[in-house]
Amino acid sequence: MPATADVVVVGAGVQGASLAYHLAKRGKRVAVVERSGIAAGATGRSSGFVRMHYDLAVEAALAWASFPHFTNWAELVGVGDPGFVRTGFLQLADEHDAPALRANVGEQLALGIRTSVVSPAEIAELVPGIVLDGIVAGAYEPLSGYADPSGTAAGFIAAASQLGATLSAGVRATAIRTEAGRVTGLATDAGDIAAPVVVVAAGAWSAVLAATAGVTVPVEPWRHDTAYFGLPPAHPSSIPVVLDRPGAVYFRPEGRDLLLVGLETHNQLGGSPDLPVDVADPTFVEEAAERLCRRVPWMALGDVRTAHGGQDGITPDQRAILGPVGSAGPEGLWLACGFSGTGFKTAPAIGASMTEWMLDGHPATVDITPFSFARIAEGRPLEGEHPYGPLWN
Repeated sequence: MPATADVVVVGAGVQGASLAYHLAKRGKRVAVVERSGIAAGATGRSSGFVRMHYDLAVEAALAWASFPHFTNWAELVGVGDPGFVRTGFLQLADEHDAPALRANVGEQLALGIRTSVVSPAEIAELVPGIVLDGIVAGAYEPLSGYADPSGTAAGFIAAASQLGATLSAGVRATAIRTEAGRVTGLATDAGDIAAPVVVVAAGAWSAVLAATAGVTVPVEPWRHDTAYFGLPPAHPSSIPVVLDRPGAVYFRPEGRDLLLVGLETHNQLGGSPDLPVDVADPTFVEEAAERLCRRVPWMALGDVRTAHGGQDGITPDQRAILGPVGSAGPEGLWLACGFSGTGFKTAPAIGASMTEWMLDGHPATVDITPFSFARIAEGRPLEGEHPYGPLWN
């Protein structure tokens, strides 16, 4: 573990890994401290969606600016492989959500995103055998799909390492060191690292670490289960990623013979970030199967393969906190946390934008200042221009 660094990044999930890479690319000495291993937290249990559809334009812009990393990784990063699979992405809307969906597609088209509003008949062609009771429209992105979150994080760390960054895995950050209102480094169970900048990108553990510098960050643990169901015999896996908001379920192919399935409700909030997440809630698989089969009845002939838990940090408005803590804490303390289960596909652009903000004084890739910590203290929750409401319930 290095004794000094220009920047210490706490957390080797995909966000911390992307930031480390972009900082190292700009010539900074970066030390990444990780309590376990690469992608051991939220990243390793992410569903891996790579899509651009959001009801907040800046999130769509972040996903769009990140997209080339998944499709041109060898050229842009050069080490590792994000495992991107192009399936297309489809979001379903009922009568209530359809006006917002159409408006959001319009805004995304203005950003240059390849997307369109599709009819129920077109949805039925994209997902044969789907039941469309109550569905009046969809948003379809033909270029989107899914990727490997762990592989993406590992690739960023490997590229950062080639540029001089260090990773200290299995090392727990215990406190942020400060003096006279400035960050002076990070204390760990393996010793201290002196640095003028510390970035907390520690997922569900972020609030606990920030508190050691006297900063109250409203990020609490959020637990979310995921299941893998086997496709029925001879059923093709060539369907898009499907986000079914009316049914509060999502699913996507995983290889040739599996579907990954998650729910948007019944997520546990609060408690210790150290609670085990290896096993899913006993009622989850049954509920997931019921909702999935309600939308695609042919999955009734499938089978359950495995299910597990996962966790991230969630904020009150279910949007990330990015940037310096400002007047709320010591100079040199930055946050990249509270991604609320949606941070994977935006990580490349966030790493670039955070680096620009830190080194140049403003983020240029995408203006991420709306995600600043100041909005929390000032009571300005982020809400989509054409909102659907909370993603997780």
